[in-house]
Amino acid sequence: EKTVARGAKEVFLLGQNVNNYGRRFSGEHEKVNFTELLRRLSAIEGLERIRFTSPHPFHMDDEFIEEFAKNPKICKSMHMPLQSGSTKVLRDMKRGYTKEWFLNRVEKLRALCPEVSVSTDIIVAFPGESDEDFEDTLDVMRRVEFDQIFSFKYSPRPETEAEHFTNVVDEDIASMRLTTLQNLATDILDEKNKTHLGKVYRVYFEDLNQDYFVSGRSDNNLLIKVKGSDELLGAFRDVKITEIGRTILTGEIVG
Repeated sequence: EKTVARGAKEVFLLGQNVNNYGRRFSGEHEKVNFTELLRRLSAIEGLERIRFTSPHPFHMDDEFIEEFAKNPKICKSMHMPLQSGSTKVLRDMKRGYTKEWFLNRVEKLRALCPEVSVSTDIIVAFPGESDEDFEDTLDVMRRVEFDQIFSFKYSPRPETEAEHFTNVVDEDIASMRLTTLQNLATDILDEKNKTHLGKVYRVYFEDLNQDYFVSGRSDNNLLIKVKGSDELLGAFRDVKITEIGRTILTGEIVG
């Protein structure tokens, strides 16, 4: 409320497992889960947009997805860290969900909110990952068609359990898998980007670029720029997409 009173129109909730909020409150704290938190934030007058990251797929229950879909103040962009498409590898990672659960959550999300953009994190070559396990990850990639991925080769961290794993995937194989994954992601993104041409999105402008463009994000997290000045900063405008790029779209203000 204080932030909105100072002029903020958008808030961003950040947490490692942000939708686990409130589950472990102790003492006299009111028991408020993340879905209820979103409801209460959306009741703040003057607040126009709510974003958050990163929700854990294990805690994406029906109540959470339904509130996300129906609440107009919640931006329709969901980051769902997959990590691996293999149920076996997910178990080894102690992620708490299966390939089937993840796909089910995406299916319900898109059924209720077709305009949602879905991004993810993926680790390839987790110790013990077989060719079949990696193919499961590619299968999820093809079925979900993520709007953005953040992908990495597995690497151990000092003073963790992972430091002592012995079933490490060969470095050449790991590199090949990462390249394969990223090439597939690029192909998917190129096809999806074509669908944005000519469409109109509501953009909240936040950044003044050096090339006389002002950029901001749509409700579903598309990065969009238009010709303009600092007068657009902090403003909402309707923008028609005129040019497609892999990382940013270009448009013209139409309203």
